[in-house]
Amino acid sequence: MSEPAVCNRVGQRPGPSASKDPDLRRNFILLVLDGIFFAVGSAFYDSSTVLPAFASTLTDSKFIIGLVGSARMFGWFLPQLFVANLTESLRRRKPLVVANSLLQRFELVLMAAITYYLAGTNPRLALALFLPVFLLAALSEGVNGVPWTDVVADAIPAELRGRLFGYQMVIGGVLAFLAGFLVRHILNTAPYPDRYAILFLCTAAGLLLSVLAFIGVREKPSPGPKRRQSVWSYFRSLPGVWRSSPDFVRLMKARFCMALIFLSQPFFVLHARQNLGVDVGAVGTYVSAHMVGLLVGSGLAGRLSDRVGNRVVVLMALLTAFLAPATALGLTALHLVGGGVGAAAVAFYPVVYAFLGWTYGASWIGFTNFVIDMAPPAERPTFIGLLNTLVAPFAFLGAVGGAVASVLGYPAVFAVSAAFALVGILVAGRLPEPRRQERWPAAPKFRQGPALRTAGPEATENRQYGAG
Repeated sequence: MSEPAVCNRVGQRPGPSASKDPDLRRNFILLVLDGIFFAVGSAFYDSSTVLPAFASTLTDSKFIIGLVGSARMFGWFLPQLFVANLTESLRRRKPLVVANSLLQRFELVLMAAITYYLAGTNPRLALALFLPVFLLAALSEGVNGVPWTDVVADAIPAELRGRLFGYQMVIGGVLAFLAGFLVRHILNTAPYPDRYAILFLCTAAGLLLSVLAFIGVREKPSPGPKRRQSVWSYFRSLPGVWRSSPDFVRLMKARFCMALIFLSQPFFVLHARQNLGVDVGAVGTYVSAHMVGLLVGSGLAGRLSDRVGNRVVVLMALLTAFLAPATALGLTALHLVGGGVGAAAVAFYPVVYAFLGWTYGASWIGFTNFVIDMAPPAERPTFIGLLNTLVAPFAFLGAVGGAVASVLGYPAVFAVSAAFALVGILVAGRLPEPRRQERWPAAPKFRQGPALRTAGPEATENRQYGAG
């Protein structure tokens, strides 16, 4: 890979401080590898297939099976705001990420041991031991969210982050897709419960390679970390963060609207099976379509993020979040016509999953990079924490969607998701492109103290490239 070109502003050539950064190429490559290994490891630990399937061998409780299916996403979102205060007080965030990552890999090995020794002989005891370890592992992933993103924000300049995340998701997604065939082989050939123990060990191995790549990253230390506040003082200050940035409030409203896709996500396939008459083999086609959408959406979002900015990526994610349920509704209406039109509607149903995958790929790149670009560097961990933790309750919207669907049917759920996504597009349309603003917003005044610094572009540049 040739050394990435670095741009100070959208459409401009590299500036002198960026081009002289000796660690840029190394950090870029290692962070791409970090994301790739993480994606491959996660393929053996999939929240929508592997984990619920394993839980169903230990219990008949649909609540627990559903909890296992949702806990990893919830664990990613929930802790980030709680970790932000600690992250802002650290000169170096990398040791926190490394220590927590190694702990999480140990928890995965422990899950494999519990599965291997107990799942086949004492499923109740296995479940009682597995669940708390699994929930801790899920929370560990969320703990890394803020400090990892902060390290990336300082190590990689703005006009390369889209490419970085795009490479991680596209290459990692392709390899994860191929790893899915290995998952299928293990599940079909290995005896129970060895098959699941092997999958958890494969996850631990992939994620261990991920953290080993991250260890090689040369972190840009924070030049002026804040004095750490008490938890109570920190949370009392958060309304001030919210009031200090109307653009961030607008972004979060758009994100909340897009999160209503969780209302429909579990029911696209059930609707196809129960109401459109597709056979069970079509599920595999939907998985492939979802992956294709994820790869295309991630690749395009990465390019747009670097070349144009992240406002357009956010709008693209909201558009595809609208198109997924809207397409399901349109194809359902065509299916009612019957005959060749109805058959064509069923044949085109994988497009729904392509739009869904596109939404996930574009939203992570767009929303994360938008916040990195707009937030004052000294306050960035708090903004990242708010971006993710406030969305945590939406992880369980599938249960609400199920209740609505039981009364009004699946199309009503799809219509609600589509309507909110459309509102999100209108809200996000009023967002500025933060990279085209002349200066960072001033640091909020609600946190006073000698450690607080108002950072402009010069301070940001120094943080990114280790100057000063």
